[in-house]
Amino acid sequence: MGKNKPNPYFDDSYEKAGANLRLALSVLAEHKLPSSPVNYRLAYDLIDGRSKSLNDEFKAVLSAPDTDLNDGLWALYRKFYIQDEEALELIRSELEGIVSGVVNECGAANGDLQGYSERLSSLADLMSSDAKSELTLATVRKTIEETREVAESQQHLGNQLTDVLKEVREIRKVINQVRDESHIDSLTGVSNRRAFDLALDSSIDKSVEHKEPLCLLLCDIDSFKRFNDTYGHLIGDKVLQYVAKQLKKSIKGRDFVCRFGGEEFAIILPQTPLKNAEIVAEQLRLLVSKSRLRKANSGDVYGHVTLSFGVAELLPDETRNGLIERVDRALYRAKNNGRNRVEVSSDFEIDKREE
Repeated sequence: MGKNKPNPYFDDSYEKAGANLRLALSVLAEHKLPSSPVNYRLAYDLIDGRSKSLNDEFKAVLSAPDTDLNDGLWALYRKFYIQDEEALELIRSELEGIVSGVVNECGAANGDLQGYSERLSSLADLMSSDAKSELTLATVRKTIEETREVAESQQHLGNQLTDVLKEVREIRKVINQVRDESHIDSLTGVSNRRAFDLALDSSIDKSVEHKEPLCLLLCDIDSFKRFNDTYGHLIGDKVLQYVAKQLKKSIKGRDFVCRFGGEEFAIILPQTPLKNAEIVAEQLRLLVSKSRLRKANSGDVYGHVTLSFGVAELLPDETRNGLIERVDRALYRAKNNGRNRVEVSSDFEIDKREE
């Protein structure tokens, strides 16, 4: 179970992971928590800002009085990293119980029908013989009784199967809900990295099969750290939600937007050549940059939000990782060339980032 899950930390560079490591360890040291794998992953994701819900609950556990931190953090780990699997396992167990019950009922019904069939064969033999009328009449009466019993049994089985179908429909709804929730970023409401990996794999397969173009956009909120440092993390969260909303409402059809990680978003553009993808990226850049963020109750202006974009088109025989690496290099170039701009990846781009 879960063996085909995509790596949630695929996008973490050596430098980023090292910085997160130092900060995560400092958080654990500050609260005198052991650097266990469970505590470290929680602290790492806290530093990385992967989930606002996780951040809030992590801080609540640390600040709660008279709380065993190890128990609290283990419960948190189970909630955020294990609950999907446990929910699906519970659903599977319930479904197995329902199916087992139906099989048993069908087996019993089959036994009843077999006995009933033998009784009918006996009656047929008797009717064609020279048996006395009294014996024939008694056998007919017995067969009528059994016919009624079999009919009632089949009616019971039919009702049970109807109930089972209703339960299966409800279970299917729960399964879909668990699956959908596990694919949504809780802060922004757009798809998360897990959903992105699945969608990109599917889009690449379709692009290759139908010989259609496929482009990938990767954008980063410029100077995002400044919003957090100047106005606080709550305003930083508002910025993330604002950008996600603008991107989501601007895509259409088979296009797909997700929070790629931190302050980065990715957009998959199926059936889209490179030139058109560049136009889409430029339109999104202008859409976001022309708006000014204001505080709702006071009208205070937080300033403009700008985005830097990298754009790349899938090359023949290119893997998912290869495409992501090229678009990431284009994004890096956009950030390095002044931000608030769109950069397109060339077919044979060389990674010129400093070591």
